[in-house]
Amino acid sequence: MKLFVLFAVGVTPFLATPAVAASAPPAQRYVACVAQRHPATVRALLQASDRATADRPYRTLTGDERCLTIVFDDQNYRPQDVVFPIDVLRGKLAEQSLLASAVQAAALSALPLEQKRYIRPWFAATGRDPSVDEMAACIADTDPRNVLYLVSTAPDSFEENQAVAALQPSLGKCLSAGTRLQAGRPALRAALAEALYQRMINPALSAPAQGTPR
Repeated sequence: MKLFVLFAVGVTPFLATPAVAASAPPAQRYVACVAQRHPATVRALLQASDRATADRPYRTLTGDERCLTIVFDDQNYRPQDVVFPIDVLRGKLAEQSLLASAVQAAALSALPLEQKRYIRPWFAATGRDPSVDEMAACIADTDPRNVLYLVSTAPDSFEENQAVAALQPSLGKCLSAGTRLQAGRPALRAALAEALYQRMINPALSAPAQGTPR
């Protein structure tokens, strides 16, 4: 099996905390603001099962003028500071939900690796390559502790590097044979966070009977 996992430094993903300091990056403060103002819309985005259903809440969450005013005040507004691809925004919101439900997330046990396709109904809504979501779902099932460890770290930190290193064995086991995976670290972090969030809110999807044999 050839494994190509390319981690690139890109847009810093959001690390949610119960209280977001004023000195936090604009992306962090903006996502915290829209999550607080639109909890039902966040759920609608993360629980959508197709892209058309996801697009409406996505537009709402990326164009909140009140949150833009709160975050930027009198500062210059740059769209790239708070406008994210749908896959990254889903990951950022999933991270926030995981950290807010840390006890529930930590209770998820590691399941045996199964010789099956890790297919989930939410893949069609993420905007990611299906191979990335499938790999993330496999890791969320078999190595949830290290995914939660990754989510708990600050982006671009030494701890994040350690968490990524801890996940390398699971990446090798869960990436389909012969698949070439090219994704930056923020995108992979988002995929892993969402996969663990989806398992947390709907553990039945990880039941052994689910999926199609390879």
